[in-house]
Amino acid sequence: MWQFFPKLRPQSFEELRVTYARWENPFHAKSELRENWACRDRRSGHLVGTMQATTFPAQAISYIAYGIFATYQRQGYAREAAGAVLHHLDKDLHSRRIFAEMDVKNEASFRLAESLGFRRVKMRHTVDNERGIDADEYLYERLI
Repeated sequence: MWQFFPKLRPQSFEELRVTYARWENPFHAKSELRENWACRDRRSGHLVGTMQATTFPAQAISYIAYGIFATYQRQGYAREAAGAVLHHLDKDLHSRRIFAEMDVKNEASFRLAESLGFRRVKMRHTVDNERGIDADEYLYERLI
């Protein structure tokens, strides 16, 4: 993740705490549900990455995001964790459309999305000066 969004990398423990607080967002609208998970290796218990889902129940739409730490990439963690999140969004939250956004240079991420049944629906240029993002992104969609 930091490779594609280096300006988002927390520079201190305090910045990391603020990032997690923003992800948790206790002040979000009642019309949206935000969920975050820490992914751990089953044998060692080591933290290997994070998963996120933002769901809009009234529209049956969800957005997912995933990040596996560099040491653990290309070992199946993202596929397993994303598969579990997708199952949860379908069976527990009844999402019918699930979206994922990713930098166009992040081939591993978009190949994973495609292997999970997502299809590319759009490419767009994103500028977010507050977060230091100026990138081309793909939008992927999966219909359930």
